[in-house]
Amino acid sequence: MSITTIDSQLIHYEVLGRGQPLIFIHGWLGSWRYWWPSMQALSAHYRTFAFDLWGFGDSSKSPDSYTLGAYVEMVDQFIDKLGVARPVILVGHGLGAIVSLSYTAKNPQNVAKVATIALPLTNAYLNNRLQDTDPETLINRVLGRTNSFMEIDSEIHKVDATAVTKSIGSFSNVNLVNDIANLTRPLLLVYGTQDNLVLPPNGEYSYLQQSVNDRFYVELELCHHFPMLQEKAKFNRLLLDFILASAELTELTPKEYWQRRIR
Repeated sequence: MSITTIDSQLIHYEVLGRGQPLIFIHGWLGSWRYWWPSMQALSAHYRTFAFDLWGFGDSSKSPDSYTLGAYVEMVDQFIDKLGVARPVILVGHGLGAIVSLSYTAKNPQNVAKVATIALPLTNAYLNNRLQDTDPETLINRVLGRTNSFMEIDSEIHKVDATAVTKSIGSFSNVNLVNDIANLTRPLLLVYGTQDNLVLPPNGEYSYLQQSVNDRFYVELELCHHFPMLQEKAKFNRLLLDFILASAELTELTPKEYWQRRIR
């Protein structure tokens, strides 16, 4: 376990590997731990980091910091405090996807590429029960057995439910479509087709399902809210393909197998 402090608040983080920095940011249900399989898979060529947002895992529980703005600032503080070389690669899930995209839109010079998993475009794309149900009950009754993973179950009791409700509240009037449209960095949007917590782009935003201009859209068939755990090999291969993609690539396709690449 590694700890750093910012303004007397603790940030718990883990780091693995060498190379260009890649930072994983978790979502509303869990902590850094569910990124561990991806960290192991990509650590051969990247210096992978994962940290607990305020109110989650083993980081400080301070309700004043449970806002989208505070979490975006937390990414910048984390990078500065640890002296992480820029530009970084950001990978975020759920809340972490919002934070990753928002940070990139605000600080494009600090980011090489950004990948989001289960990114809600607006508050309307979130299941209402995410805000109304305590995290442990949500895992057991809403997500069900298909989303029962050791990496989630072992950490869910550390989630401050206030961090979930307040962060969603701070997102209530936010629309991320403009950030996506104006982004100047390559973006990967990943959704599980069976996710019952976050909806993919639809209706007037269905066009975001197209892969154009360094924006790649991928749906993982039969995956629920945690594709990085449900389909580890496929997810990690997809992420690596995105990171290594050349400017000429126009489409990404999930592959059934995982194989380490040698540069």
